[in-house]
Amino acid sequence: MSALKRTLIVGLIAVGLGWPLKAKIEQKRHDAELRDLLLVVQDALQRFHVDQEKYIPRTELKGAEMINVLLDFGFLDGPPYNPWTGEAYVLDGEELDFLRYASDPNFETYALKAMDAETGVVRLEIDSVEHLSLE
Repeated sequence: MSALKRTLIVGLIAVGLGWPLKAKIEQKRHDAELRDLLLVVQDALQRFHVDQEKYIPRTELKGAEMINVLLDFGFLDGPPYNPWTGEAYVLDGEELDFLRYASDPNFETYALKAMDAETGVVRLEIDSVEHLSLE
């Protein structure tokens, strides 16, 4: 076998073994970005609750809608990073947004869910009752 063939075979094996590793690293990075987003929004929601004595008075909101409320009330300094677009939230209603907010009818509790963009399955969840942290 020639040296060129051996090099090509070794290269193909390395690529074949490296591809799954790259996908896992990218998924870990995305999960870390989701965690950061949920923690930033959770902090703003808690400050909103202290100030207003209730959570955002809507039973369901998309992430961008909720972020707009938190910005309007001054509980966020600016739009947070959107892990699905790789940029800060634009808040135009057109961007990829798989963050969801829910509250009970009395607005005493909240739930934040970060959904998988492809499957719609909840990747991370944090709320004021069952999932108090991301630990």
